[in-house]
Amino acid sequence: MVVTVRRSSIWHRLGIRGRSAVISAIIIALALVVSGVVTLLILHRQNENSTRTAATLRAQEMADEIGAGGLPRLDEDDKTPGGGVEITQVVDEDGIVVDGLPETPHTPMVGIDRALDEAMHYVTGVSIPGRHTTLNIAIRTTRHDGRTYTVLAAASGESLHRSEITTATVLLIEFPIILLITAGVCYLLIGRSLAPVSRITGQARAITASSLSRRVPVPAPRDEIRSLAMTINAMLDRLEASHNAHVRLVGDASHELRSPLTTVVGLLDLADDTETAVDVDTVRTVLLPEVRRMKRMVDDLLLLARADEKGLRVHPVDIDLDDLVLAEAARVRAQDSIRVSIHIEPIRVHADPDLIGRALRNLSDNATRHAASTVSLTMNTVDDWAVITISDDGPGVPEDQRDRIFDRFARLDPDRRRADGAGLGLAIVRQITDAHGGRIRVVDDHRGGAAFELRLPIGTSM
Repeated sequence: MVVTVRRSSIWHRLGIRGRSAVISAIIIALALVVSGVVTLLILHRQNENSTRTAATLRAQEMADEIGAGGLPRLDEDDKTPGGGVEITQVVDEDGIVVDGLPETPHTPMVGIDRALDEAMHYVTGVSIPGRHTTLNIAIRTTRHDGRTYTVLAAASGESLHRSEITTATVLLIEFPIILLITAGVCYLLIGRSLAPVSRITGQARAITASSLSRRVPVPAPRDEIRSLAMTINAMLDRLEASHNAHVRLVGDASHELRSPLTTVVGLLDLADDTETAVDVDTVRTVLLPEVRRMKRMVDDLLLLARADEKGLRVHPVDIDLDDLVLAEAARVRAQDSIRVSIHIEPIRVHADPDLIGRALRNLSDNATRHAASTVSLTMNTVDDWAVITISDDGPGVPEDQRDRIFDRFARLDPDRRRADGAGLGLAIVRQITDAHGGRIRVVDDHRGGAAFELRLPIGTSM
């Protein structure tokens, strides 16, 4: 087990360049071995064919000469070694060698089968005394003047086999050289290919939270490395935007909490300095509203933080959406200074009643703060959507501000922001709407104010 881990660590320490070079070398080595074996097999087959052809041709020529004119027709050239043939014999029907050179063996090199016809026969791997190599013998039978003669032509592939050994030796010398050169070239080429990655890595190391505006270099070739660099830069864009958003969030939250905290601490310091008890009227009119404002702000921030971390947790059930809208209208109507107009159709949806109720409350509170006199709540169906519209007759929202109004602590014109709003309510509405697969947008109201259109899908599931 220890050896396995050690080998694995060595393998990984090679890096991409080293591992790629090793893998390339292994693949090339296998290819070279296979090609070398195939080359030697083909060469051996060709040598065997050459030896067989030489013996067969000599045996055929001598048999033709004997058949045409008998043994006297043979001349010295027919019996002289050459062309790959080393020994020739002519054997009569009694098994006696009747012709050949003086150094030719006096006994037949192979046993002669009397039943042989005049077709060519071939015997391989024949050993004879006095020779250290085996012979391949072509056998051809012919007839002349009523007598039968058998011609034996023996060829040795020793010289050809030496060429095979020479070829194998050359391959054994060449293969390691080719392997080393190929592995080195692969190592260099892969290093050049990965050079942009090294530059990207170096730049990425230099990027910190204080320098998120920096970007990694994008190579010119349109390849995977370019795609990687562009992906990293896109990720850095998102990280920078997220970092800036968090910085703004902390700053805005600190700013929003400072005002109520200043009021509460100021009153408590005054009571402490003057040793005067805080009266009930001050608690009810100043302290409790400010503390409740801070509590709502902290609750909103916690909800948004949980939504950022794990997504907003939704517990949907089948609900009568019109009941929630009517309840919210009743709550707004309880405020004596605001008139409420209602036009609602009964609609049933699958949603989280608590979250939808909170979204409706945030929208109606926003409308109440900015309304001159009237807040309108309408609900109807459009295709497969339940559409809730909460509008006011206030100054409205400029068209160029309608997207960013749902950002956290979004700063709009003073007439759209009062001191009692922290700028988190609409951001929460968007989170709730997105979690339900819905949509939220700002449209123009016919009275000139702002109309917030909340759409929820109608169905048994989100």
